[in-house]
Amino acid sequence: MKRACLFTAMMMTGMTVMASCSHDPALPAGVMPANQACRQVVTKAPKGFFVGVRQVHLVLTTYKKGEPIEARGDVSSGFAPNALVWVVEVHAAAVHWDHSVPPGYQPPKQPYTDFSVVLNARTGRVSDQGECRCWPLPLGQAGTLVSLPPQC
Repeated sequence: MKRACLFTAMMMTGMTVMASCSHDPALPAGVMPANQACRQVVTKAPKGFFVGVRQVHLVLTTYKKGEPIEARGDVSSGFAPNALVWVVEVHAAAVHWDHSVPPGYQPPKQPYTDFSVVLNARTGRVSDQGECRCWPLPLGQAGTLVSLPPQC
């Protein structure tokens, strides 16, 4: 029987790099695979949001452990503390996020290049998201790093 996708895992400079299958037996029941979480963030973004996506990094973790890495210590109450989440980091040439900003906000001279999201691994609901020029975030500290190409 042929598999519908290719599952590979290899060690490269101490970092686990995987392309996830849609029926990965290593995932807990009801958890979306990494490629589905990636597509939810990358392909569902409005046209022009991401320019030149270069790489997508994900970590499956619990909210309490993974969210502080994404938000640099600012833990919000978007999910229960032990909810399984995908922390998704998109690295692109530019990120154009048209959102509300405080009065007097001055956009950076150079566009942001990185966008990270905390996504409930079962429901797909997004709790936190933000842009910066901070790639790569230390996602590997929260769990096994999954690295996918721009098209997920």
